[in-house]
Amino acid sequence: MKNNFFLIFFLLFYSNFLIAGELDIKAKNITIDKKTRITIFKNNVEVKDQFDNLLKADYVEYNKESNFLKLMGNINSSDASGNIFISEKATYDNNLKIFKSLGKTYLETIKGYKVETSDITLDNNKSSITSNKTTIIKDKNDNNIYLDNFNYLKKENIFKSVGSIKVIDKLKNSYNFTQIYIDEKKEEIIGSDAKLFINNKDFKFNNKNKPRVFANTISIKENQSTFIKSNFTMCDYRKNDKCPPWELKAKKMSHDKIKKTIYYESALIKIYDIPIFYFPKLAHPDPTVVRRSGFLIPSYADTKNLGSGIDIPYFWAINKDKDLTINSKLFASEHPLFLGEYRQAFKDSNLVFDFGYTEGYKKTSKTKKVGNKSHIFANFLKDFDTSDKISNNLEINLQHVSDKKYLKLYKIDSELIDFETEVLENYIDYSRINENKNSFLSLNLNNYRTLADTYNDKYEYILPEINYEKQLFSSKFGYGEFRTNFKVHNYDTNKNKRFLTNNLDWSIDRPFAEKIFNGKIMTKLKNINYEVKNVDGFKQDSTSEIFGAIGYLASIDLYKNNLGMSDHILTPKMLIKYSPNYMRKEKGDFNLSGKNLFELDRIQSSENFEGGTNLAAGFDYKIKKDNDNIGFSLGQIINEKKNNKNMPDSSSLDKRFSDVIGNFNYDKDEKFSFDYNFSIDQNYKETNLNDVSMNYMSNDITFKMNYLEEEKKSGNNEYIKTALEYKKGENNIFSFSSKRDLITNSSEFYDLSYEYLNDCLKAGIFYRREFYNDSEIEAENSLMFKITLSTFGSVNTPSFSN
Repeated sequence: MKNNFFLIFFLLFYSNFLIAGELDIKAKNITIDKKTRITIFKNNVEVKDQFDNLLKADYVEYNKESNFLKLMGNINSSDASGNIFISEKATYDNNLKIFKSLGKTYLETIKGYKVETSDITLDNNKSSITSNKTTIIKDKNDNNIYLDNFNYLKKENIFKSVGSIKVIDKLKNSYNFTQIYIDEKKEEIIGSDAKLFINNKDFKFNNKNKPRVFANTISIKENQSTFIKSNFTMCDYRKNDKCPPWELKAKKMSHDKIKKTIYYESALIKIYDIPIFYFPKLAHPDPTVVRRSGFLIPSYADTKNLGSGIDIPYFWAINKDKDLTINSKLFASEHPLFLGEYRQAFKDSNLVFDFGYTEGYKKTSKTKKVGNKSHIFANFLKDFDTSDKISNNLEINLQHVSDKKYLKLYKIDSELIDFETEVLENYIDYSRINENKNSFLSLNLNNYRTLADTYNDKYEYILPEINYEKQLFSSKFGYGEFRTNFKVHNYDTNKNKRFLTNNLDWSIDRPFAEKIFNGKIMTKLKNINYEVKNVDGFKQDSTSEIFGAIGYLASIDLYKNNLGMSDHILTPKMLIKYSPNYMRKEKGDFNLSGKNLFELDRIQSSENFEGGTNLAAGFDYKIKKDNDNIGFSLGQIINEKKNNKNMPDSSSLDKRFSDVIGNFNYDKDEKFSFDYNFSIDQNYKETNLNDVSMNYMSNDITFKMNYLEEEKKSGNNEYIKTALEYKKGENNIFSFSSKRDLITNSSEFYDLSYEYLNDCLKAGIFYRREFYNDSEIEAENSLMFKITLSTFGSVNTPSFSN
């Protein structure tokens, strides 16, 4: 042969090459170098050692003297346990029984854990796999584990690592450890010196929230995570690593991912590192839960009328479509109050049922009367399934209390009613809107009960009231509409009224003098049919009456542009109205305003109609400049007759010249608004109405003020209401509000508060002073401190009263 150094065997099939009974090598091509005693194996090489490890490669060199193998190309190996190794270069020391990969290596364990690393070492004697290079492990729960090194114990199926360790779960939450154990059998990750940074959006209520848990150790399983000696907070980081605004420390914290509940043992809530609340056991739904049965945050109160007490609410999620909230109000010196609110959603309807019961006062007096107290409120809404152009709605409302003072005394406040309510309403309302026929129908059955002491008869009934409206036409012939109202009204024990009122309206645009003026002809025809009993001012027999009016409304728009700086629009307008009808004495209060000044029937009553001939004249003036808008309007009515005794005094329409009605308004940049409605006596000496409202809003200050003065009305009013809110920076809010009756020169209440808030905490102190004295309910001053922690809800201190 030409080459004396090589002996070449070319085999068509696999050849076996046995080495000292320890290695069994198969290959298609085998080359032996006699001089170096190196054997070269090519093409589909398989090496099996005494441990039943199987090494596959494209190319293998075996050094007989050192008993050492070099493997290259498509290395796919598996050990006796079933772990699989894939790399491009590797070595196997048959003396030490150590397999080493060189460069990037992929490992998949028998338990399905996938490892991306470099330069691994398989020690058959120690039954371990190690690497000191950067490693990524993906477990069966889709956790990605980033390591600086690892040691895998094959018999125990455990990964171990120390150094800089990070775990990213399938929700992108991040865990940092200094030491970690990954147990494949238990499918559990255990890490020490743990820091969990929660990325789940359900945990965040503010963009600045940084929800996190620091713990001595954390155990992570598919369905549960456990934290030993943990600190949990939602708050953003503070400068110089200061303690967060609040944190919850626990001896043990467990998150049950199936029940979606977080459990705590020996839990301590700290606010700015000051211990506030301690709970031996605590549990609450995790933030991913929308609704869950369980106790809600309790609250405390100390009132002058009922003394100190505690509220313990419990929420019961009965089903997906129904739930119940039960609240027990326990008092130190009075009988408890039990409240409940039941809610149920149907396919096209909703039901809310609210109730409460207490045995009343333990110690009674002249003002504190003996007796049980209770309430029942209910509301049912039904939307019938019809076409897009037709809607049918039914609403049933029920309100009942056993005692007039009950709502204010216990400050009942729910979805259906609040303690300031003066009139209870029980009704059945049905309505139908048909857009195809431009019609509206409603049927109402109403019962009212007043809770005020000033009324002798507390009940009033409207059984029934039927309304029907129909648009007759809208064309070149104008606009026509028909409206009818039927109402049966019982009140003051023995007073009864039955009215059927029909209205026919027609209007058509008719400009004046070739469109110099905008013009509209308006007509109204009203038919009133009635029967009354024990009601003054009406005929006692069945009566049918016809009323009507015709009018012409004219206006002109005068426009001026002031050098491109501002637009000025002046609109003079005038309504000439004629109604030849006799008008009954109108006893109710009625205010003439800019909204009804240019109407044919200004009193809008189903039982009466404004008669007579008069002229309404006035104007609107508007200035528009960038973001500034100024408006001013003025108007007055001139009657044909000097005295119309049938009009109410409050309207000023009983005189030849009515009050001058006006409005001034100003808006600037959506930050400042001023609105002033006024009514000036015909002699221009006195004002009968002053209604002023002002709003100012900037980045730091919000101010609202409302002043009302009414003359010539039953029970004249004059009061001022103010509300001020001042924000200092991003964290501080000061607010003040009050209402003062200027006729009696007395205040009704003062509210003063300060709140501190950040991304995860809101704490405030609230002071309220009331000035009323309502028989058994005494006015009181209260001072309360309230803390709201993101996720957990609000906690109130006792409301201290004087």
